[in-house]
Amino acid sequence: FRTFLSLSVLTPGLVWTVFDARAQTCSQAPSCSELGFTKTVSQCAGKTVLKCPFNTAAVYCNDDTGCAALGFTDTITSCKGEYVKCPSDSTKGKCIDGPKVGDLKHSLYSSNHNGWLLCNGTQYSQSTYSKLYNVIRTSFCGVRSGGCSSGYFAVPDYRGFFLRGYSYPSSSTSTYQAYSGSWNYSTSSPQKEGLPNITGRAYGDNELSVMASGAFYDASGSNKSGDYGGKNDSAYRIFGFDASRSNKIYGSQSHVVPGNYGTYIFIYAGQ
Repeated sequence: FRTFLSLSVLTPGLVWTVFDARAQTCSQAPSCSELGFTKTVSQCAGKTVLKCPFNTAAVYCNDDTGCAALGFTDTITSCKGEYVKCPSDSTKGKCIDGPKVGDLKHSLYSSNHNGWLLCNGTQYSQSTYSKLYNVIRTSFCGVRSGGCSSGYFAVPDYRGFFLRGYSYPSSSTSTYQAYSGSWNYSTSSPQKEGLPNITGRAYGDNELSVMASGAFYDASGSNKSGDYGGKNDSAYRIFGFDASRSNKIYGSQSHVVPGNYGTYIFIYAGQ
């Protein structure tokens, strides 16, 4: 900045102006940090940067537009399935951990919601729910009363059924050894109820002593006399049969019912 000092002298008839001093001062340019260039290039990775004109190692970046601020907080290599990349840094993104079309879930919701369809055997348009149709096709039309209409497919009807892991374990595992039932079942048709066999033995001798095991028992209580087997006054025994004596699961219900709570089962059809 330059400042000129002048002195004016008034005399009769004359005006004298004398420049008797000349002063000059210089102002130092502001630093990069004073101008807002307070970060390094590495600190602004994945962001739009503006470099300081005096020192290009000092930069400015808007923290609000970084990948993390936009929700891209995952590293792409850590994503096991699908992901969306950050526009400004291809190494960052967001892993998509949502359900896949065809996935099942138990819920206390009682109606369709957010792409989840209740598994109650309802038929749906193949074009409206094309993603789910491409997964299950018309597999469940065969067990639906009346089948499916043209251009439609059915979701499974799991009401009243317990779901079971498909296929079977290796014969060398303890899981396999613990199970002695039939592996004959599928994902699209139900397996009928079944129970293990009930066995027992009972016999008597001429002295009317009775031996019974398993589900059989001596129900006579005491010797009975009367006309039996063509002989008068012959004593006899009564053999009883009670399946619950073999296994307590028998007699507790009118059909096979494990202890349970009820839930609604849904299949994911996509958004």
